Amino acid sequence: MELKNRINLFISGLNILEKIIFLNVAIYLAPFLINTILFLFNIKNIDLIKWFTIDADFSQLIFKPWSIITYGFLHGSFSHIFWNMIILYYFGKILNNLFGDKLLKKLYLSGIVAGGLTYVISYNVFPVFRGVESVMIGASAGVMSVLFYLASYSPQMGIRIFFFDIKIIYIALFLFFYDIIQIPLNNSGGHIAHIGGAIWGYYYCISNNKGEDFTQSIFNIFKTTKKKNTKASQNNNNFDQKKIDSILDKISDSGYDSLTKKEKEYLFKVGKNQDK
Repeated sequence: MELKNRINLFISGLNILEKIIFLNVAIYLAPFLINTILFLFNIKNIDLIKWFTIDADFSQLIFKPWSIITYGFLHGSFSHIFWNMIILYYFGKILNNLFGDKLLKKLYLSGIVAGGLTYVISYNVFPVFRGVESVMIGASAGVMSVLFYLASYSPQMGIRIFFFDIKIIYIALFLFFYDIIQIPLNNSGGHIAHIGGAIWGYYYCISNNKGEDFTQSIFNIFKTTKKKNTKASQNNNNFDQKKIDSILDKISDSGYDSLTKKEKEYLFKVGKNQDK
């Protein structure tokens, strides 16, 4: 009981970014433990993972509609989850500091959905995939949506990679075009999903700037956001846009860590207001 309380206390102390990473790592490790248990009890021919992967074939997908989200928490190898979580942590941390937990959670999950839909639609539209049986896993679409939201919000933001600075927009565009040229070469479905997540992240940012939030219709069809969004748009007028631009310019020149505590708090308040 004490161990359970400690685990609950540990999880409750995590922010949403840390919870997403923790969940991804836990789900990645779970099949290894399950396979060991099945081996010890000599139980064979059981494939639990297939119930959570997303299928390009509608006749398979219709029997597990939850897979449009669950596929995004599965990974095929250590390198697969390692790089996804590294990128998510780096850019998700900046996004979380700017806008808070709520936006990051909605953006990540809706990015996974957008990537999954792009994958399924593409495999049922383009002739090259006709007759191809395909399944997909991986959080990359959600990660790309986070990256592209941030790149769309502040394209001139500079980040340090090893010993040099690079603008976030260049990283985003490089990964976007890399995915495009990789489609004919390998893992076509995965790269298509990445593109879907990237486009969604860009679209989400543009929509948020206009006071719109279409994720509400995805996650809660019983709530309307028109009145809330209008209020958020009105509240945005209470902030000094010149001050916001000045802070973003400082991030572009010297990185997020160069901001003072007051500047970080100010941006956080702007982000929280925008996320209402």
